[in-house]
Order: sequence, then C-alpha cells, then structure tokens
Amino acid sequence: MNDFSPYCSVDEASELIACCLAKNVPFYVCRYPDEEQCRFGAQVFSLPVHRMDNGFRVMPFDKKGPALPFSLYPDTFPADKERLQALPVRNIEERELRGEDIEYDYYIGSVEWLVDMMAGGKDFSKLVYSRTITRPCDTKTFLPQYFARLCNLYKSAYVFIVRYPGECGWVGATPEVLLVSHPQGYATMALAGTRKAGSVEQWGSKEIEEQQYVTQYIADKLQQCGLNDVTMHTYTKQAAQVEHLCTHFDITVQHEAFLRDRLLSSLHPTPAVAGVPMPDVMRVIDAVETLPRRYYGGYLGEAWSDGSCRLYVNLRSMEFTTDAVRLYVGGGLTAQSVATDEWKETCAKAETLLAAF
Repeated sequence: MNDFSPYCSVDEASELIACCLAKNVPFYVCRYPDEEQCRFGAQVFSLPVHRMDNGFRVMPFDKKGPALPFSLYPDTFPADKERLQALPVRNIEERELRGEDIEYDYYIGSVEWLVDMMAGGKDFSKLVYSRTITRPCDTKTFLPQYFARLCNLYKSAYVFIVRYPGECGWVGATPEVLLVSHPQGYATMALAGTRKAGSVEQWGSKEIEEQQYVTQYIADKLQQCGLNDVTMHTYTKQAAQVEHLCTHFDITVQHEAFLRDRLLSSLHPTPAVAGVPMPDVMRVIDAVETLPRRYYGGYLGEAWSDGSCRLYVNLRSMEFTTDAVRLYVGGGLTAQSVATDEWKETCAKAETLLAAF
C-alpha cells in the first residue's frame, strides 16, 4: 500500500466506485456535510465481519430482522487505485430485489387505517410508515456519476455509498445524525416533522407533536445512560426539497468506546424512523409494511476504537443490485395525519434522490 490516507476528491471517488463495483470488492465512500473531500476504503484482503466493529459500520433497521449488521475494516485506500484495477473480477451471487412496490390506493387505505387506530386510543401514538419505488438500472454504469451528482446537489447532507457484494448495496444523501463525536463529547439530533423547503408559515400542531415524541425519547435515553451535561436547541433544518423540525443535543462527556456503543444501542431505532412506544410499533411496522426495510432506517458510518464516530441514520436512500435500484421513503403518522398529505410528503422526500437521476 502506498498511502493510508482515506481522502480523495469527488471525481477520484467516482473512479474508485466504478472499479470496486466492477471487481465486486467490498467498499465504502462517504462525503460528510459541508466538506469537499470524500473518504474511501475497500476491504480486499478479508471479508466484512457480521458485528459492529471498528471501521465503517452498517446497522439494519430491525436488529432482530433478516438483514445482518456488518463492519468493513479498510485495508485499501485511494492511492491503491492501480492495484484495485488489476484485481480479477470476483464471482458473487447477487441479491435480487424481490417484491412489489405498493400503489397509491393501498398506501392511502393503510394510512387511514393506522390513523384511525391511533385516534381510537390504540397502543401507539406515532408510527413511521414507509413505501418503496423500484426501477431497473445498470448500476455499475450509473452509480459512480450518481454519487458525484448527490455530492454536488446536497452539500449539507451526508452522502454515502456502501457495498458488501451479495449482501448489501446502498446509496443515499441523509440529513440526520445519529451520533457524532466532537472535541467536548458527542452530538445527536431529533429530526421529525416535514414540510416543503422555504415555507413561511408556523409549524403545524401535527409536526410539532411528531417532533416532540422524538425529542423526549432521546432526552430520556440520554438520562438513562447517566448523561446529564446536555444542551439542546431547536431550529428548522433544510434537507433538499423539504425541511424538518430539528432539536440538536450536545453531550459533554469524555470519548469512550463502551459508552458510545451503549448510546447507540439505546438510541437506535429512534421514534423518527419507527414511532412510539417501542417495541409495539416495531411489531406493527412488520405487520403493515409489505417489504422489509433491511438497512433503510438503520444507521451507518465510521466508528473507531478511541470512541470517536460519525454515524448517520440511513434515510433518503436506496438499495441497489447490479440491475435495479429500490428507493425507500417514509413519513411519521399521528392521530392528526391526513393520508393524502402523507403521500405527498413521501413524494417530496423521494425527490431528493430522483432529482439526481
């Protein structure tokens, strides 16, 4: 290896993505919010491990579901591009994107049924309901430049692509932090409530209620972990074609890997991607959604042995195989939700990725 630096330009990242896709090598590339350089790592000399380890972590939405968590520990970097290009193509058995997307009428009927349940005082007060949009696509040709377009369009998002051949391929531009380290400790956020970007009116009661569920949940989890030196502030956060209510949490504490992983276990999944209360909403999601979420609504990013991390919720994202992509979009439902408005919200969120097509 020539250089252990993981950094490269967006154009270099596109070339490395194309090479790894062609050779069927496990890899990740990410561009952090408001940064110019990308970070790239490939795992050539071994396979990713099925646990949360040092390196690039990928956690599914449902910890007990069929999709497995895994971690890539990079052993190959941007300076090794020529060596990557010289590798033989590895034979793998590719996953297929099975199942069908739900149509408008089915979605509207399901949302109305769920809202009626909440209005009737059932055992959950917020639930995130998701749907999919699947398209044929030659991804080995399409994805390298698509990643570059996401980087150019969404400067304030966490843009990523990760592939473990035969198990997982995912690309996206997410606005939501799960847990990131900073010099004084860690930060997380409660992100919920959605409307069109640039709206001038006050936030509605439905969106305020939805976001408050998430905020209170995170505050309670931090307190249960013994973290009391916490500051909070709430603001409107733009995320491409939409904007959200966001409460930012700054946690003053010394970095420590055990504490970080305990926090991650407590926070994931948050009500922003599932609902309240847990675990009741997880059972309802499993019953009403026609396709498993797999890694959508999970989290991914870098985590290291010193307790540092930059981990983001896997939203505004799509799964890919060699010949298709599947976009996942969801919205938070409460007793105040209107089904047609929720459909429009998922369409607006989908535009984050569809605009780059």
